[in-house]
Amino acid sequence: MIVVLDPSAAVEILLKRNNSTILQRLLIEAETVISPDLYIAEISNVAWKYYKLAKYSHEQTISLAEDGINLIDTFIPTNELWKESLREAINNDHPVYDCLYAVCARRTDGVLLTMDERLKALSKELKIDIR
Repeated sequence: MIVVLDPSAAVEILLKRNNSTILQRLLIEAETVISPDLYIAEISNVAWKYYKLAKYSHEQTISLAEDGINLIDTFIPTNELWKESLREAINNDHPVYDCLYAVCARRTDGVLLTMDERLKALSKELKIDIR
């Protein structure tokens, strides 16, 4: 099984929130874990938000981003996904950022792990396996 991990699911795992055990198990069972390379910027931004709002130290902030990045085996270049993602964004009135993850999952016949309810709804419409 190929797993496409988005930052919302990664944070759930890293911060050991309610669904972390289930998500962690899916990562362990995965043949490979992939994500659009945009994920690096997004998980770094999440870490920065924890620095600003939750008063994480510099070390904690870097560690959160690094741990999130290390969850991914392979990054798919955004320049390979953008056009199809933009089409889906236009067709479904949904942000391109999210569509990159959905398209990545669809192209690889992967399972998309996300905590984002809107992205789950879109993925369901597009017949993408979500968890």
